[in-house]
Amino acid sequence: MDETEKENMELLSVEEAAAYLKFSTTFVYRLAREKRIPHVSYGRHIIFRKTDLYNWLGSMVCTVHEPEHVSCVVNK
Repeated sequence: MDETEKENMELLSVEEAAAYLKFSTTFVYRLAREKRIPHVSYGRHIIFRKTDLYNWLGSMVCTVHEPEHVSCVVNK
């Protein structure tokens, strides 16, 4: 496994995921509780794969065709 693959498979805590996404930890907990963000729960612990968070963000990108026309599609 090369360095890029290792980085993509990196596991993050809630605090690390919040820092990566530039969200508050409270918001990340809420997204996980509402099952709106990819995560793994085991007992009281929540972890995130960095690659899943990157792909999740990419699925919510808005495109601007003209200044007055923005289209946003959220893929679930």
